Amino acid sequence: MYAVIKTGGRQFRVVAGEKIKIEQIAADVGQEVVIDQVLAVGNGSELMLGTPLVSGATVTATLLSHGLFDKVHIFKMRRRKHYQKRQGHRQGYTELFIAAITDGKGGVSKAATAAVIPAPKALAATSKGGKDNLEVIEGIGPKIAKVLVEGGIATFAQLAAAKADDITAMLKASGGRFSLANPASWAEQAALLRDGKMAEFKALTDALVGGVKK
Repeated sequence: MYAVIKTGGRQFRVVAGEKIKIEQIAADVGQEVVIDQVLAVGNGSELMLGTPLVSGATVTATLLSHGLFDKVHIFKMRRRKHYQKRQGHRQGYTELFIAAITDGKGGVSKAATAAVIPAPKALAATSKGGKDNLEVIEGIGPKIAKVLVEGGIATFAQLAAAKADDITAMLKASGGRFSLANPASWAEQAALLRDGKMAEFKALTDALVGGVKK
């Protein structure tokens, strides 16, 4: 049995036992989520289409984690106007485990296995070889991340403990245009990632442009 659901302005085809990433919703990790916006339910050759929803049909899911999709880089330029602007955006998501589908007529399809909820710190699982992906910080790109790592700041915990003035001095010493970066919010962002507080991190970064509050 499968269902077509609507959430966050998008439609998803789901099957019991699979994982999906939807637009971020307000719920806690481990919480059961019931989606009643079911547009269609299919079972073998039988297909029930809603008008627009299938009456009584629901999809029950377990919330596994909150996170952020890959950063989208935005570059704007106006010819002969000396105008350039760079922005970045990381859309938040919620990962769900589809536990059961009910067709509204007594039919139920359940997952063969239970949801496995990751440990809290796995929500910010960007660590590789003892280093964290500092580029997820709003305002830090690949080159600045390399400067920070070479300066001994390779993890979210280390960045959270660093002072903005020390980071600025490090960037100036590296040469180039890195000194133009404003690290005022980097420690706060890093502290949220260190603690796995993805919802709070998204709320903060949504209010930033290049690491600076709009």
